[in-house]
Amino acid sequence: MELRRLRLLDALSRLGTVAAVADALSYSPSSVSVQLARLEREAGTQLLRRVGRNVELTPAGRRLAAYAAEALAADEGIRAELAHAGDAPRGRLRMTIVQTPALALLPATLDRLATTAPDLQIEVIQRETAPALDDLRARAVDLVVGIEYDPVPVGRQRDINRRDLLREDVLLALHPEHPLTVGGGATLASCEHQAWATGHRGTGLDAVLRNVCNRLAGFEPTVRHRSDDGLVLGALVASGRAVALLPALLTAAMPQITGHRLSEERLQRTIFTATRATAADAPAVVAVLTALRQAARAAAANRDDIDVTP
Repeated sequence: MELRRLRLLDALSRLGTVAAVADALSYSPSSVSVQLARLEREAGTQLLRRVGRNVELTPAGRRLAAYAAEALAADEGIRAELAHAGDAPRGRLRMTIVQTPALALLPATLDRLATTAPDLQIEVIQRETAPALDDLRARAVDLVVGIEYDPVPVGRQRDINRRDLLREDVLLALHPEHPLTVGGGATLASCEHQAWATGHRGTGLDAVLRNVCNRLAGFEPTVRHRSDDGLVLGALVASGRAVALLPALLTAAMPQITGHRLSEERLQRTIFTATRATAADAPAVVAVLTALRQAARAAAANRDDIDVTP
């Protein structure tokens, strides 16, 4: 059985629909269906059954999917081991990254890799953390740069190798001439009747805003504006018609807004990297992680609102 087809079955077992597999692995849905049908003929037994408009794995399909996961992990592990015998990293590495770390870290990271790994082709996709981790486990990407807000953890998985990169403050972002900035009155509690801008429902930023407003100040925030684009949220704050919780890396890059630490509690978030455990020591992965860490050290230099993790 071809690993290429086993990979599709593995992705289907994780993502649940043919459409999701096609989107994650850059196939058309019809191509995915054709390849899975061929795999079914090779296996000599029914692997899928139709349920409404979707399909689900049969018991035989689930068993083969488990085998596929093991086979793909073994293939990736041996490739990583053999790559150590070569020279500088080469080939292709697909990574996802959230917007703020991308703005702060990507230029220096790519500049370093151009010198240390010139034969390594890096493909970058902007992607939110939760779907990016799904893509990682489905083998659609090789490395994730994600974010985790305190106190809203991102779920851990035993087959994923996570390494924290840096910790940064999450600040109360205001227009520089907002009345609350006068006399040091910019507290979370003082923003109870303000219009808030935050991420879409279900995102980490939305969850942490609701958590801290209710837990620390005893109110439910009035959310008027939503975007997963930090620059858009910053622009809303710069208009003087909204307040927001924004990370230190972003507020420092936008002189038209000011960032204030919460007086109630120091709020932080973690920027982390994640790879499949079987590829954590692959030369290409190590090269990118090393470049990211150097970029993080440069970004945190002489700042008290960002800490690079050991």
